[in-house]
Amino acid sequence: MVEETGALPDVAIVGAGPVGLFAALLLGQRGHTVAVYERWPTFYPLPRACTIDHEIIRLLQDAGLADAFEPLLDPVIGPDRPYRFLDRHGETLLQIDWNRPGASGWAQANGFYQPDLERMLVRWLDTLPGVAIHRGLELTGLCEEVDHVMLAFVDGDQRAATARARYVIGADGARSTVRSLLGIGQTDLGFSYEWLVIDVVPHEERTWHPYVVQHCDPARPTTLVNSGPGRRRWEFMRLPGETIEELNTTAKAWELLAPYRITPDNASLERHAVYTFRGSWADEWRRGRILIAGDAAHLMPPFLGQGLCAGMRDAIALSWRLSTILRGDAGDALLDSYGPERSGHVQEIVRQAVEIGRIICMLDPAEVAERDERMKAAIRDPSRALKPPPEPRLGSAGLYLADDGNAGYLSVQGRVRREAREGLFDDVVGTGWQLLIDLDDASPDLSPATRAAIGRLGAVTATFGRGGDTVDLDGTYAAWFARLGATAVLVRPDLYIFGTSPQRDPESLVAAAVLAIEAGGAGS
Repeated sequence: MVEETGALPDVAIVGAGPVGLFAALLLGQRGHTVAVYERWPTFYPLPRACTIDHEIIRLLQDAGLADAFEPLLDPVIGPDRPYRFLDRHGETLLQIDWNRPGASGWAQANGFYQPDLERMLVRWLDTLPGVAIHRGLELTGLCEEVDHVMLAFVDGDQRAATARARYVIGADGARSTVRSLLGIGQTDLGFSYEWLVIDVVPHEERTWHPYVVQHCDPARPTTLVNSGPGRRRWEFMRLPGETIEELNTTAKAWELLAPYRITPDNASLERHAVYTFRGSWADEWRRGRILIAGDAAHLMPPFLGQGLCAGMRDAIALSWRLSTILRGDAGDALLDSYGPERSGHVQEIVRQAVEIGRIICMLDPAEVAERDERMKAAIRDPSRALKPPPEPRLGSAGLYLADDGNAGYLSVQGRVRREAREGLFDDVVGTGWQLLIDLDDASPDLSPATRAAIGRLGAVTATFGRGGDTVDLDGTYAAWFARLGATAVLVRPDLYIFGTSPQRDPESLVAAAVLAIEAGGAGS
């Protein structure tokens, strides 16, 4: 039973899903004390999210998990693994190019089994003495005091319990109690469709083509997607006049799978459940010392595979800010940029996921015919085609140089060599704030004040080109510097660009970052 006594934890996290667990890991690895509270008494052993992108794997890499997690991934990469949209006749309407290397040094999109990730996170959390997970406690109240937040719970026997923490993160899902207790409203895009989600483990290896597909057939819009090695997921849209109860049965699941030659004789049905696909985001992401993340802050249809990815971005965006505050290097104002940055970023992804969802969910014959003709015309004219999944800029009022057109976008990661080490940049050079400089002949002469500021940020530095200390093995950074028109780039701990300089002036970037952190607002 949790009690109000004892040392005050730095952070309480409500919700022990992947977002809450990842935030706890990031904070615990930075030496902070974290208490995680989960309403369900036992681990949830079934899959939910099934797609993770290159950016999130880089975050897991930085946390030390990538080597163990990589064998559990099913990358969507290669000419034999397209992501296609097909009409009722099986003709291609759209192909999204996920078959390219991701900017972060990993495959652009990957299938995975969510329980694998959660078990791995829990195992790593068990090694951190400052992190504790409390299961079977349902949040009933929040009260912010001068320097902490009080939390009230009930357990499975309706016995009351209390706890305290300096900050609270609500990562408690779409029906977030934290969001509800704070009275935070939501912006809803008016997209709402029920889909039956079926997870299957085939007994035999099979070649799937297309590897990921949207059947835009008005008779029954259907999705097929990889969901981790040896697994497959089908999603079937509920039709008008069909009840959820009729759709969500084992018999109906096997009936819908039969045309794909999936039967009880050659596959195991792991799970079937009806979900409502929606597009929305919270109107506020912070109230004082209480913040929300993951599905508590945003929901999107699954057609871009970005729901979990967005939540994991929330976790890193919060953790580096909270860690900076808890170390005493910034005040609470540093949290002011969290909501505007993340909300602006995720809104673009939610809108595109909803746009694709509206295309897929069409049932009216006239609308379907017009859609099919328009999309086939786009194949003939690539300028009219939909773009790949977006990697948008962080929202405005963020903690980056707003007048720098490169700032607020995701950085890259390539293979490098430094001295005797060779591999991905973060493994060889280091994580956290990263200062990268493209040289001509000699290293820039950094002043003692700049070196001190770099130390205060805890930044790692890398110099490329003639006279540099880091070798760009595949030309990743040469191409990146050229695309940015920059010779110095400062990257934040969450992998987003704080600012760039075309004049090889890293000193101004570092100084601006220190000032922005101290002020808690955007750089200028």
